[in-house]
Amino acid sequence: MLALIYFIILAVIALGAAVCVFLSRHPLYGALSLVTSMVALAGIYGLIGSPFLGVVQIMVYAGAIMMLVTFVIMVLNGARDSKTPMFDKVSFFVIPAVLVLAGLVGFALVGAPLAFDETALRGSVALTSRTLFDVAQTGPGYFVLFEVLGLLLL
Repeated sequence: MLALIYFIILAVIALGAAVCVFLSRHPLYGALSLVTSMVALAGIYGLIGSPFLGVVQIMVYAGAIMMLVTFVIMVLNGARDSKTPMFDKVSFFVIPAVLVLAGLVGFALVGAPLAFDETALRGSVALTSRTLFDVAQTGPGYFVLFEVLGLLLL
């Protein structure tokens, strides 16, 4: 039941921040709204049992890509605007969303056990690599998806 409540809160934050990206007139406020949306998506990934995807979402998208976008906005002076107020309508959603996200993270860190459980491991690197890169005719063919994804990212 608590996971459903967390999911609803994170989904509302993610959707609201995504709407704020479109409604924001200032590029930096749009970028911050996009970061808020990505952090909420990382929380949803954590809820469905994929903490690795959540961490990758924060590190790659919210960290690296949004840092690059913010850098480009500031270098190109795309955010030069003296008439944009410090707080606009978007701020009334983003500020409480950030505070709720911080509260959820704090509550999760306080309630989570910090001990490592070796019995919870479901696989190993060798098993994952054997499954992912099995190029046999009867294999699952995941290596093709891996190569296609590599080409798309390139």
